[in-house]
Amino acid sequence: MGFSSCIQEDIVNDEIDASIRINNSFSNFKVNDQVALDAFFFDNLGMRQTVAFDLKSSNPATVEVDNANKIITGKALGTAVITVSTLYAGVTTTKETTVTVNAVTVNPGGTMPTNSTAKVGTITKTSSYASAGDFEIVAIANGIRITFASNYVADQTLPGFAMYLTNNPNSISGALKIDSQGDSDGVIYKGIHSIDVIGVGINDFGYLTHWCEPFRIKVGQAEIKNK
Repeated sequence: MGFSSCIQEDIVNDEIDASIRINNSFSNFKVNDQVALDAFFFDNLGMRQTVAFDLKSSNPATVEVDNANKIITGKALGTAVITVSTLYAGVTTTKETTVTVNAVTVNPGGTMPTNSTAKVGTITKTSSYASAGDFEIVAIANGIRITFASNYVADQTLPGFAMYLTNNPNSISGALKIDSQGDSDGVIYKGIHSIDVIGVGINDFGYLTHWCEPFRIKVGQAEIKNK
């Protein structure tokens, strides 16, 4: 039996804006805390490229940056905007993150906060097909675990459902398929469940997407963010 068509035009242009992803979490940043910048740059096809970053602080008295060594230090209670930028293929790309310094740390020598240990996202539909729900990603041994909340839904009427992790939400080229119709484990279309993905890191991907795979139609997407 052949597939029936997905009701939507295919995506012709799979290019996206170049972007910087900051992997550091500043949710509990304190006076005297220090962290080395951990950031990735992705070109307009979602491919990770090696670049040099520049850092600036809007309020150095509160959050100081050592641009030469890419170190960010909490100096005083308050808030600052950290701007990370890079020049690639003649175009400057920037990313801002707000850092709030909460309280004085007990250790006057400073600490090195870890990078984000949990990610979250909310799927929204991009077509007439059902696609929704919240999820959380945590690191496990040799991979990650994606746990979907009770409001998760995927459309069972799709003629070839597939779910991907990717850095380019407009394409499945180079994306990692993590669930699909025909898998031996089967597809769970609603409610709470988890998927373990082995061999990847928690910072490797920026999007989770739902697709009508045979016709390459995206039906839902979520940006993966630091918790």
